[in-house]
Amino acid sequence: MLSLPPSRRDFAIAIILLLGVVATAAPGYYALAQRMDDGALLVYPELILKGWLPYRDFETYYGPGNLYLLAGVYSISHPGIFSARTVGLAYQLAILAAIFCIVRPRGLALAIGSVLIAHLFLLPTGLAPRAWTGALAFALWSVVFAAGHPSSRRIFCAGLFAAVALLYRPDLTPAVFLSACLLLFFQSGRLRQIYLVGLGVGLLPLLVLAFAAGFQNLFDNLFLYPVIITNPARKLPWSFLSPHLATLFWFLLLAVLINLGAAFLALRTDSGSRSNSLFAAAAILALGTTHQTLQRMDSGHLTLCCFLAFALFPAALTILADRLKPAENSTIRQLLLVMLTFLMITFLVPGLIRFARRGIGIGGPSPNDNVAFLQHGRRTFPMNSLEIARESGDLLAKMMDLTSPGQRLFVGPADLRRTNYNDTFLYHLMPQLIPSTYFLEMNPLSANRPGSRLSSDILSADWLILDRRLDEWNEPNESARFGPEAPNLTVQSNFTLVAHEGSYGIYRKK
Repeated sequence: MLSLPPSRRDFAIAIILLLGVVATAAPGYYALAQRMDDGALLVYPELILKGWLPYRDFETYYGPGNLYLLAGVYSISHPGIFSARTVGLAYQLAILAAIFCIVRPRGLALAIGSVLIAHLFLLPTGLAPRAWTGALAFALWSVVFAAGHPSSRRIFCAGLFAAVALLYRPDLTPAVFLSACLLLFFQSGRLRQIYLVGLGVGLLPLLVLAFAAGFQNLFDNLFLYPVIITNPARKLPWSFLSPHLATLFWFLLLAVLINLGAAFLALRTDSGSRSNSLFAAAAILALGTTHQTLQRMDSGHLTLCCFLAFALFPAALTILADRLKPAENSTIRQLLLVMLTFLMITFLVPGLIRFARRGIGIGGPSPNDNVAFLQHGRRTFPMNSLEIARESGDLLAKMMDLTSPGQRLFVGPADLRRTNYNDTFLYHLMPQLIPSTYFLEMNPLSANRPGSRLSSDILSADWLILDRRLDEWNEPNESARFGPEAPNLTVQSNFTLVAHEGSYGIYRKK
């Protein structure tokens, strides 16, 4: 392979990396799914195919891009967990390919190491097609196109991809804006205009959706409730973090600052270098993702914020080391710095390494060992035990006997004064029934806020499935606050309990 021309060698190595990533990520197809989050990614796109509009017909705090892409996939394939996870895998592959392109000008060893570090962090997050990973995939490729050889087509695609990233996650606007400003600073006025045209074309669907769904609904879903209203109910205090994760957070901030320092030092040395401006834009993008950790300080959010900053870290160390003392053999230095980064990650997050080893079958029991797939018709959903899967299967069988197609269904917690979580996946497994509520996923201080439409939504249902297990939710934040009693009174006055299945209660309208 070393005797191949550089372009062919890079292509061969990229293919090997691709196969390795797919092989190690494949167990994610059989991983446990989150009942509300993964359920929403199955239900919402299918409802869009049936004519529902996000923000108008159901609540969601994310941009429409991910949901409409999934709807397109489901229109070709069948709505299901495996189709969704294939999209999630595609997002991760796009991210890793972009990181390879960003770091490759600084050395092949660095590029390989950066991809492996990013993959190490993405591996435990699973293959759910999150709006976050989709947004970063498009944002990274926007940077790659904008920093490449200047041409109208590439710059237009850069603007278009930046817009799509914002359609996925509008909260990435500062990161996308600042990285684009840096790259466009080195372009001509004509190319800047073309970038803005691509950006405008990409954002046009959001304007159309705002007209259709209502500007107030869109504003409330994307900005008011997730940022101002419900955010305190999802935040976790510092005391909730383990010492390892707290240390990882501070090291993340240090890595971000070192990346930025190295990037601008490289730009100061040679501002005309496309590789320098590309790395600097990626470092700015990594800085712009750190706000995600402050939204909810847990291992999942922190891990999804770490991968980009740590993937760039060995390259930043190389820039600084070369500045201090140029190396005779840069490849050896690059490998050493990659290994140093791996060692620091191993020390800070040993659980990450253990998860990766178990995931590929060399570190003891697999995380998927206790996962049981609930099968209902052509649809499946991975549950966290055989007992819970059997209980949910009995519930679905009972509902098939009791209900008729076209009737309206409400799914929620048993105590509706607190709306912290929801079994949204049940809507996916019973597509013959029509969801009766705007709150297909339950968010605290939103669904149970004073003046909420929750009570009227419940009253419009023919059937209720209420889960007592969800009443055990307990976090040290505002989600513990009780909302109005009205939804519970609506259930008591207008519905009759007809069956129990485990923690589920089935209620029929009187």
